[in-house]
Amino acid sequence: MGGFMGERMQSVWKKAFYWITLVGLAWFVLLLMACSSSTEQQIIFVSESDGDQEIFLLDMGSGNAIQLTNNSAQDFSPIWSDDREKIAYLTDESRNLEINQINRNGEAKTRLTRGERINANDSAAWSPNGDRLAFVSQRESISGASNPELYVLEPNRGNPTRITFNQAQDRLGDWSPDGEWLVFYATDANSEPGLWLRNPSGVNLIQLTQGRDTEAVWSPDGERIAFVRTKDDNVDIYLVAKSNPGTWRDPVQELRLTQVPESDASPDWSPDSKLLAFVSYRDGNAEIYTMRADGARQQRLTNNRQDDLDPVWSPDGRKIAFVSYLYGPGEIFVTDADGSNQQRLTNNNAEEHSPDW
Repeated sequence: MGGFMGERMQSVWKKAFYWITLVGLAWFVLLLMACSSSTEQQIIFVSESDGDQEIFLLDMGSGNAIQLTNNSAQDFSPIWSDDREKIAYLTDESRNLEINQINRNGEAKTRLTRGERINANDSAAWSPNGDRLAFVSQRESISGASNPELYVLEPNRGNPTRITFNQAQDRLGDWSPDGEWLVFYATDANSEPGLWLRNPSGVNLIQLTQGRDTEAVWSPDGERIAFVRTKDDNVDIYLVAKSNPGTWRDPVQELRLTQVPESDASPDWSPDSKLLAFVSYRDGNAEIYTMRADGARQQRLTNNRQDDLDPVWSPDGRKIAFVSYLYGPGEIFVTDADGSNQQRLTNNNAEEHSPDW
């Protein structure tokens, strides 16, 4: 009898332990989802509300804005790391344009570069796993003239590695989602045109395209690169894709996505790689549009007489943040992906710009 009761109690305790463990795991998953949802509702941007450029964080859930930097310097071009734990930005706090890092609470500020002479026209770019940072610097010169080149920095290991060596005015595009490539281009008339790929270790240089191509952004699935091409004074959005099957070392396929006489620019991929948000001037001023990755179903999201710029997708692909000049100075707005429920997130007489979500 005692053995039977002992076995029964053991069975009861096993069931109890099972249910306690299951409930605990469920709560843990819900907590993780809540934390992820919370960080995915946070937009970083630049505000000039105190007289110079500072980095702010806006929480869509609470509506609260947090000032992350506060100094007399110019702090601008903020970018999230993919894990949303770190923010890199450009600053002239040291009287030289450098890259700093800060967390989303405005703490743990770290200066990542020294004496780099960062190119103000290029944001830095985190690698997909957040362990490296690519940027453009004019730290070295050719024949006495400053020359922008690409560098890759591992913040925990010190000095950056130079990965381009030419006389072109190099501009940074984007990392491939697997971290294997950086896409870049040159903007000066004397350079060889097109998009180029470079391994972040400085090897395996590949020319992808041969047009006057800029603003290259990689699709999250890694299969395509959207970019802007200027041809015969017309500015349009194009796509370059790997052959199927194939690699980026094989011949690639190009597709023109926009076909209007007016300029189209600033492409930004949705997280699922199915849509592109972009800016079009086809209505007489800059408006936000979306289209499918093949260029079909081009849809206008904003409709006013002022410029709307810099679209950026939310991490869940449901919304798009952008800069609007509807009320005078630039303000941060957000809209659903279909153009509905447009909201003004900032409201003052200062310039706000450069959102990253």
